[in-house]
Amino acid sequence: MTKVQIICSSPGMRRNGLVHPASAFYDADRWSETELERFDADPAFTVRVVDETAENTMTDADFQLRVDTEVKRQVDILKDSLQAGFANAVKDAVADKTAELKAELDNAMDRAGKDLVAANGKITTLEKQLADAKKKATAEK
Repeated sequence: MTKVQIICSSPGMRRNGLVHPASAFYDADRWSETELERFDADPAFTVRVVDETAENTMTDADFQLRVDTEVKRQVDILKDSLQAGFANAVKDAVADKTAELKAELDNAMDRAGKDLVAANGKITTLEKQLADAKKKATAEK
């Protein structure tokens, strides 16, 4: 694909309806033959037809756009990676806290079960003592 490079020796000059920078590349069909002849007739302008497969035709704006696009792509990748890492860290922290709370609950249930067995043992002992005391009281009458 070919491009037309317009080189302006006095950047900021106006020709063919545009203010021209020092150098700019345009698609080959951007300028009519009449417009190209006007550029050629003006000593402040140089017109070059360039094969963009053989020569770099990237403008500063094109280059900046490519840089900005690549920076955004890399930032998005990093952002996604950080978000995934944060999500995993939260998931792991929740799992750890859940396991800790479950262990505390299991220990509390074990203690409560032991306390219940001990209390039932005391109740049984007291019921036996009460029954023995009733027998003794009945026998003494």
